[in-house]
Amino acid sequence: MSFKPGILRKLGVFGYGHIEPIIVAALVTAKPLLLIGKAGTGKSLLLNSLSSAMSLVHRHYNASLIAFDDLVGFPYPEEEGKSIRYIETPATVWDAESVLIDEISRCKPEHQNRLFSLVHERRIQGMKIESLKYCWAAMNPCSPDQGIDDYYDGSVPLDQALADRFAFVVEVPDWEDLTATDRKRVANPSGIDSRPDGLQELQDLVNESLSRLGQVKKLYGKQTINYAIAVADALANDRVRLSPRRVSMLAENLMALTAVCGGTP
Repeated sequence: MSFKPGILRKLGVFGYGHIEPIIVAALVTAKPLLLIGKAGTGKSLLLNSLSSAMSLVHRHYNASLIAFDDLVGFPYPEEEGKSIRYIETPATVWDAESVLIDEISRCKPEHQNRLFSLVHERRIQGMKIESLKYCWAAMNPCSPDQGIDDYYDGSVPLDQALADRFAFVVEVPDWEDLTATDRKRVANPSGIDSRPDGLQELQDLVNESLSRLGQVKKLYGKQTINYAIAVADALANDRVRLSPRRVSMLAENLMALTAVCGGTP
């Protein structure tokens, strides 16, 4: 199947039409996704809806309130005293397939460091979370020096190393970006339930895009890599640095977007 706009609308998420292919590409690559937007723009709704549509075991954490025990459970020494196991709760991360770290820019520095390994390596305390496939995060705009008028005092920039682990960093639309039709849908206090066919359509699109990705890399890999290098060089000339990791992510993201949009003969 080829990409058809409106798949997120079928999940009850409105106004995101122009970034739909990027969201799907993040699902295809399973690389970390960070959404940035003002309060009430549907960031958490979108990411929680994706987990439901993909039938994932999901955990939603508020980074401004989270304690480390919320993630791992309560440490309990084994009887022989040589090891420690964790008493799990319904909120612990060990069996999660997707994780949403909400309000990540309001996180205490010590917790941000612990989340680093979760985002980057799918690990906690050095232990790999075998089932974890998707790491997502959401935050408010945070910096007036970026020309943002409506920023949030409690929201602070992410550590550069942590921010660089998010392959997709996407600004979400606000009210003025919505069409008249989507404004009516959003304003409806009763809401609109997602359509069941939208759930299967999203899963089918991700699977078929994955099947096309290998061919896309074979056909367009060299051109895409050269394009990513050219972008990095052009930005460097204006003293804007892309890390080598970010350049590689850019090339991979572009190939995933091509696969999502059906860009093969």
